[in-house]
Parts: sequence; structure tokens; C-alpha cells
Amino acid sequence: MSGNGMSRRSAMGAVAGTGLAAMAGTVLIGDAAAAEREYVASERRPRPRTVLITGCSSGFGRLTALTLARSGHRVFASMRNTRSANAGAARELLSLSREEDLALEVVDIDITDERSVERGVELVRRRARRIDVLFNNAGTFSPAVLETLTIEDLKKSFDTNLFGHLRMNRAVLPTMREQGDGLVIQMSTALGRFVLPFMGSYTGAKWALEGMTESLRYELAPLGVEVVVVEPGGYVTEFLEPNGRRYYREYLDGLSRRDERRRQQYGELAQRPEFHLEPGGASTNPQEIADAVASVVRAPRGQRPLRLIGPGMEFLTDINEMSEGVARMVMEGDGWGDLLEITARS
Repeated sequence: MSGNGMSRRSAMGAVAGTGLAAMAGTVLIGDAAAAEREYVASERRPRPRTVLITGCSSGFGRLTALTLARSGHRVFASMRNTRSANAGAARELLSLSREEDLALEVVDIDITDERSVERGVELVRRRARRIDVLFNNAGTFSPAVLETLTIEDLKKSFDTNLFGHLRMNRAVLPTMREQGDGLVIQMSTALGRFVLPFMGSYTGAKWALEGMTESLRYELAPLGVEVVVVEPGGYVTEFLEPNGRRYYREYLDGLSRRDERRRQQYGELAQRPEFHLEPGGASTNPQEIADAVASVVRAPRGQRPLRLIGPGMEFLTDINEMSEGVARMVMEGDGWGDLLEITARS
């Protein structure tokens, strides 16, 4: 029983009929992006913050790094292999930074490597003396017939799409807690709230990320640190082409004879994972994500939503509000209402 005599089961059952879901925090990415564009057009400037972003070699990470730097924030754009595979991407960002006189630096961080994460975060801390925002953007995607993936394959997917985020959090959160202020933004996916076939390793990691992130938000709320989840829908970035296709080819080439036989035994179904590599969705403009993130960064503490959801994914609002409503009801019943509001450290 909870502290007010209501069982957890009865609390969950009551949510649908009480309107508590309306208290939940879900905002459409398109709305947040439009608000940011309107703010920029007004020629106002936000309070500058120090922002660390992962996965900035391309896609959402690169766009967000440039968007925030152009808004006046100090940005540390991280990526792995800045001296090899991503040397060109690093040089391009630095060149833009010099040309536009932006406060943007490139940091080498491989989120799957503990020492690389620690070194990179410590470098940012030494350079800036603080970290106000962490945007965990880095991730990989490759569809597959789940049975053909080995445990090592799954560990590799989870290492980037889940454990990499947690490594970054563990490295940055002590600084934010000491500051009594901070914002962590986790790049998830709409598929962290529902499931499609042939995406088991990816959705498995993202479902775990969603659960851990929401738990983290409640645990950090009394310490003045906020956590926001981004659930984009269909945006066309390098995430699918060329990166997704490259990882898919590596998956096919790496199949053992035994697992190739498993795959062939699925017949026509074995070709269906390739459907997930085709671009699609309600929006083809990834700049919306960068603008929406900028809006969240600019927002006052305590006014940021738990989740941002992408175009075409509006149905997630009901799922998110029901889930958050249950959590709110149970925590309030247990006397943990203090975990539901962001508190500034005195």
C-alpha cells in the first residue's frame, strides 16, 4: 500500500479516469522549433550556457552544435576519431567556428570507451569551469532478424545506444550536482515507446534508455538538474544514409555460416529489415530537432517538458501522459511528491 492507503494497482487503474495525465510534460518538436524560430527572429539572445554534445560528426549533433553556438552558447562538439575517420568533419566544424566567430570547440570522445569519456569531459571541465547542458545524441542503427544477432552483437548496440549515454551521465552529473543546476537531454526515438519488427536490438536499447532516463529525472529533480527525452519520428539524416546502410552491410558481412543459415530460413522475411533503411516520415527537415533542443536549453528551469515528440508521432502523447500519470500518482501516494518538481539548490 502507498502512504495514503491507495495500492499501486488501484493508483494505476485510477489514472485513466482522473485527468491526472494532463499534468504530464510532452511537447511537440514542431511547436518547440517554431517557438525557437520566433524567439530568434525577435533578435533576443538567451543566457549563454556551456553545452557538451556527443555525436557531432553529422546529423542532429552537428546541426545542434552549430545552432546553439550561433545562438551565443559555448559549445563543445564531441565525436570519436577526430584524427582519422572523422577528421574531415572535425575540420569543417572548426572552420565554421573560425569563420563565424563562434564559441565552438571540437572534443574527441568515444562514448563506448570509459577512459575516452573521462578524458573528454575533464577537458571540457578544465576549459569552461562548468557544464550546463549535456546532449547525449550519439547513436547507431542497423535493422536485423533478431535471432541472427549474437550476444556480442547486442552488446555492441547497447554499448552505444544505452551504456554510452550512461557513461556520459556519470561523468558529467557530479559537476551539475555541484553546481545545483544542469540539463541532460537524451536522444531517444519514437520506437522507445512502441515496437516494430526487425529492430529488436535498437528498440531494446531505447526502451531501456527511456526507463532509466525517466527514473533519472525524478532522482535528480531535488538537486536542481533536469532531464529531457527527445523522441523524433522520421527525419532524413546521415543516421540512415550512409551510416545505417553501412552498419547493415557490416551485419550481413559478419554473419557466421550458422547465422546466415538462420537468416535464410526466414525466407522472404529476411529481406524486410531493409525497409527500415528507407527514408520516410512526416518531416525531412532535421533542423527542427536542433531548433527544438535550442528552445529547451533556453527555457527556464522547471518549465522544460519531460519529452519532445516528433511529427507524425502525436499518438505518443497519450502513451506518455498515461505512463507519467501513473508514476505521479504512485509517487504522490508514497509521499515522494518532492521528486516531481525541479528544485533549485539553496
